[in-house]
Parts: sequence; C-alpha cells; structure tokens
Amino acid sequence: MKTLLITLLTASFLLSCNKDDDKPIAEIDKLPPATQTGANTAGCLVNGEAFLPKGNVQGGNLVLNYFGTDFTFKIAQKRLNEPLKSIGIILEQLEAPLEINQLIILNTEIETLPTRTGIYMFDGTPPPSPLFHQTTPHIKGELLITHHDFDNAILSGTFWFDAINSEGEIVEIREGRFDVQY
Repeated sequence: MKTLLITLLTASFLLSCNKDDDKPIAEIDKLPPATQTGANTAGCLVNGEAFLPKGNVQGGNLVLNYFGTDFTFKIAQKRLNEPLKSIGIILEQLEAPLEINQLIILNTEIETLPTRTGIYMFDGTPPPSPLFHQTTPHIKGELLITHHDFDNAILSGTFWFDAINSEGEIVEIREGRFDVQY
C-alpha cells in the first residue's frame, strides 16, 4: 500500500510539471483585451514594454474625463523607488461629440488650441523638459473611438503615437487600448 501511494504521488508530481511555466510572457500579451463593456481597463506598449495602470497615484492611475468638447485620458504608473510615469491624450475644443469609428489625429503640442495631443511624462514635469514628451505637427499619432455608450457613459478605443521631448528623443506608444466609464 505504501509503495502504491508513493508511486501515485510521484506520478502526480511528474504530470503536474510543465515546461511552459518558465517561458516569458510577450509584452503585448500583458495588455488587457480590447473590450467595449466599461471594464475600466487600459494599456499600451511604451518602446515595446507593457504599460498598465499601477500603483497609488493621486487622482487615480486610470482616468478618463469627457465633457462634450473636452476629453482627457490618463494611464499612470507608480512603482516603488521609481518616478511617476504617465501617458495621456488630451482633446480640447472638440467640434462635435465623440462618435464610434471616429479617427482623431494627434498632431498638436499641449499649448496649442484646439488641442489634439498625446503625451508621455515623468513626475508630472511640464514642457519644455527632457522628462516631457508630446506629439507635434510632425510627430503624430491616432486615437480611434471604437465604442461610445452615452447612456452608460462608456468610451472605448485604440491609440498609438510618437512623442518627442525637448532634446529630440522620441518615445513610441503602440497598441494602446482603453475601455473606461467616465
């Protein structure tokens, strides 16, 4: 009986081993799925690395505000002993409500009105600074609204953009997606 028990335990242990346990997860697979349910999820790749809302951030680590003519979206990340990092999209003075399949070109700097800006920054540092990256008329991106439920205040979409700092360094924001209640 003792031999049978040891044999069963050994077999169970060997069958539960999986070589795939040690394989790293691709950065794109760390992002949440692109949903349209108001799941309050968001993420993107920053220079190929997954960027997700994380940590205790004043005002929240995932924020979307939409007030008819203005739209602000922020993903913030704060890790222990690291500076606060934020990605944002700012639209000001919209001419009409955001609609499904609406493509908005992100091609202005933050000081320009009407604003259509993508930003990436450290510690909330304003421009001009090497810690503040933004779109420009020549360094651009796109925001695509994939879902807008006015009754339940849900906005979903995808985005990408390049952003440049005062020293000419470019950050690539790719595969961005959000599904947020506002």
